Amino acid sequence: MAVFLNLKKELKDDQFIEKDFSVSFNSLSLPEEYSSDKKNVDVHLYIIKEKEGYLVSLTINSNIKLECGRCLEPFNMDLNETSSIFLSKKKLDGDSELHEEDLIVEYLEDEEHFNLSELLREEILVQTPMKPLCDENCKGLCPVCGGNKNSKQCGCEVESDENLSPFAKLRTLLEKK
Repeated sequence: MAVFLNLKKELKDDQFIEKDFSVSFNSLSLPEEYSSDKKNVDVHLYIIKEKEGYLVSLTINSNIKLECGRCLEPFNMDLNETSSIFLSKKKLDGDSELHEEDLIVEYLEDEEHFNLSELLREEILVQTPMKPLCDENCKGLCPVCGGNKNSKQCGCEVESDENLSPFAKLRTLLEKK
């Protein structure tokens, strides 16, 4: 179920609003490989009304089950980041050059029906690394036997490297002396 906010109504009398709420993880229409131990995504939302739009500070608290890009083991990645986005009421010109500060700007199509669920979905996708790692020092899989090098050292790579080396024949010359 999507969560909508009427920004015009919410910020009619105030310059800012601050809300804490939870959204069902399954309602965010994330790709099927995304799952979580937690049923809900906890959100802290802070919106400031500005002349040209709204400044949104969004803190997400949840986790995602991912597969490590090196060792292929499943692990949970915590989502505890705060994002700042400016919702602009006016579109950027198609001919204008983008600046670094324009990268945090989104065009707000409808102030009265702002889809907060879509913003949450985008932030979760952005916070997910392209190559997730269970640990920064993950050793990955052995290319010979396929074993997880984090749990045991197999020695396959060393043997394989010695035999496949283009200099392996030179070793026999050293051994003859």
